[in-house]
Amino acid sequence: NDLTEKLQQSEDLRRQFVSDASHELKTPLTVIMSNAELLQSPDCGEENRQKFAASILTMSQQMRTLVEGMLELARADNGQVKKSFSAVDYSKLVADALLPFEPIFYEKGLTLQSNLQQGIVLTGSEQYLHQLVDVLLDNAGKYSAPGIVAVDLQRQGRGQCLLTVANPGEPIATEDLKRIFERFYRTDKARSRTGSFGLGLAIAQSVVQEHGGRIWAESNVTGNRFCVLLPCNP
Repeated sequence: NDLTEKLQQSEDLRRQFVSDASHELKTPLTVIMSNAELLQSPDCGEENRQKFAASILTMSQQMRTLVEGMLELARADNGQVKKSFSAVDYSKLVADALLPFEPIFYEKGLTLQSNLQQGIVLTGSEQYLHQLVDVLLDNAGKYSAPGIVAVDLQRQGRGQCLLTVANPGEPIATEDLKRIFERFYRTDKARSRTGSFGLGLAIAQSVVQEHGGRIWAESNVTGNRFCVLLPCNP
């Protein structure tokens, strides 16, 4: 029956998550242990010492990023998001979230443009909604070609609002569009070496679902667009 199928799906996802997480942690741990052993070598010169120590620090930071992402997903799975719901000025929240990204984008040859309708208020978690915008902007910054990243927020009828983040760049393949919100899914498997674990969009989806909304991605020859539809106060 449906319940048995859902329980089986949930168990399969849990097993896959544990397996993927273990796999992602294994590589940085191996590097840390190898470098620590090399540091203990009696003929390890000062230059090598600094190199091995820097490698340990880099991998430790990657592991921290991964563990923090996993904790965020665990909190969302346990219903922690809903516990901090209140009235949130979503227009102001999005505007505030854009500010720290402007200099980061500028350095990458990107221009951040926004068109935000004012006075959109919704019931939700300010912390997690901010994190949602951060994930989408971080994603746009990482995988954008030079040009304009456009952020748009508008009401959709009386009870909904649509946030979109569009960026120029390589279009996402059709099969990837269906899977990019899965945990640990990466369109480019080499991205893990840059500290991208494929958890950002999974966290974004969890936040959107907890707020009773919908998130999806669209792609064409000019670039990609991420869309978030959320219920808002009329």
